[in-house]
Amino acid sequence: MRHVTATIIVLLLSTTAVPAQQSPGDDVTIIYFVRHAEVDPTQSTFPLSAGGRLKADAFARAVSEVRFTHVFSSHTTRARQMVEPVALARTLPVQQLPAPGTRLDTTVVSDRTSSRVAIAPLVEALRALPPGSRALVGVNSDNTYAIMHGLGVPVGTAEQPCVSGRTCVPCLTNACASPRYDQLWLLIFRRDAPQPVMIELRYGATSTP
Repeated sequence: MRHVTATIIVLLLSTTAVPAQQSPGDDVTIIYFVRHAEVDPTQSTFPLSAGGRLKADAFARAVSEVRFTHVFSSHTTRARQMVEPVALARTLPVQQLPAPGTRLDTTVVSDRTSSRVAIAPLVEALRALPPGSRALVGVNSDNTYAIMHGLGVPVGTAEQPCVSGRTCVPCLTNACASPRYDQLWLLIFRRDAPQPVMIELRYGATSTP
């Protein structure tokens, strides 16, 4: 087996199609979603495993040229750890929504709280971003598509299936989530467009025969 480092993200982010180098205040807002990497299931907080932390570092290198203005994650430790290397490199805080330790009804938010509870607060925060923002969001398999849908991405149907290259999500739960841990999605919002454009990418090292 040999390992190949993917450079597609850097190439795309340097083009006019994905204007990552534009300054905040322009007419384009881009939100980057990254699913957390592999976790250590032997620990109660399900943190990233050693391999997962390596993936987080690889992701940080892949987006090193993006001028992020905001960093968010769900309330889970694994989602926060996935985006921490990016946030630390830019001295940005990671805003976890909902915040761990806060109460939802009678439940205290923790790593054992369903990742679905992050959908509404993250959608609300991302909708409120100022134009020109470059936001990064650490997500879980069970909330990724639902958050994108909340931001205007339609769900595929039998009549209009969600195929590669189309701005859509295949479902709203983890029932259709990929088993891969190297996915990155970009939602590109323009003032004059009725809905965002979605781009799905891979980052880091992939194995080939």
